[in-house]
Amino acid sequence: MAETTNRTAKTAAARKTSTRRTTRRSTTRSTTATTPSKPAARRTRTTAARQTRTAAQANARAARVTAEQGKSLAERGALTYVGATLEARDRVVGLAESLIDTYGSPKSLKRLQGRYERRGVTARNQLERDVRKARTRVERVVRRNRNAVERDVERRNNVVTERLAGVSGTVETVVQTSVAAAERVGTLAKDRVTSLA
Repeated sequence: MAETTNRTAKTAAARKTSTRRTTRRSTTRSTTATTPSKPAARRTRTTAARQTRTAAQANARAARVTAEQGKSLAERGALTYVGATLEARDRVVGLAESLIDTYGSPKSLKRLQGRYERRGVTARNQLERDVRKARTRVERVVRRNRNAVERDVERRNNVVTERLAGVSGTVETVVQTSVAAAERVGTLAKDRVTSLA
């Protein structure tokens, strides 16, 4: 019986010692496991900076392409309108003599002129509506891209943040300028057609 008590006491003492050792070891291990090394931290910072730079470049590229597409769409719309109007004017001028010969009265000619004029006004209004829609679409895309870039930049605070704000503003300014220029071209074309009619 004394032997059993001795063994129990030794076993209990051994358990306490091993528990202490285990506790010490796990504490030491957990501390070293969570502390990153300097090269690892540097590597992480470098990777984050590279990813931020790549994302900013991609967003700036996408905004540039979108601006070019919007400008091209508005320009094509304005040129199409001018071309169609000039074509219609040429046909009206070419047919004016035959219409006068056919109908023979100024009243009939005025009726036809009114019809053509109404059709021209409808076409002009449609073009203006389309240009406004295209402008709104471009602005929406630019705004969405800018907001996405700004959210990304807020998460990653570094040098790219300062440069990206300038790029985003520049792209938006370019889009606004090109849309305004397209509207001016449409207005000039409308005025010229009106003065020719």
